[in-house]
Amino acid sequence: MLKKDEGFTLIELLITMVILVIIATVAIPGFGRLIESNRLMTGTNLLASSIKLARAEAIKRGTNVTFSTDGGLETGWCVHAGDAGGDCANDQIRRFEAPDDLTFTETTGDLVFDRRGFLVPQNAQTFTVAPNGCASGDITFRTLRISPVGRTEIEDGVCP
Repeated sequence: MLKKDEGFTLIELLITMVILVIIATVAIPGFGRLIESNRLMTGTNLLASSIKLARAEAIKRGTNVTFSTDGGLETGWCVHAGDAGGDCANDQIRRFEAPDDLTFTETTGDLVFDRRGFLVPQNAQTFTVAPNGCASGDITFRTLRISPVGRTEIEDGVCP
């Protein structure tokens, strides 16, 4: 009786490797976009929840509470009691670190919420969160708008 050897031939292994390489070539760019999209969403949601915290604290405490950028959103931001003249060191409620690899822009510096949760002064404000190097048409950015009554709205956009 002849005994058949078990295992794979070299040709079968090479064909399998070629198929895996083709699949990886197609899938890897998709994973990069997925990771970038999740990073952008996380950064925007952190910023939105920080602003909502400031509004909620103003309503809860019955006094003005400020969302302060402390010289730029890239270094982080804080929520503190009092008006824009206060500081995070003494009146801090919570401090937030900015996520890496994201660019934050704002239309104004500090946001002050009154005891009703309205912005003081009552002007709508806008923040933009984008990946670093937002120059390609397939990379999106997100815009966060705060209405004069303190409501937040997030909108997606495409880099020019």
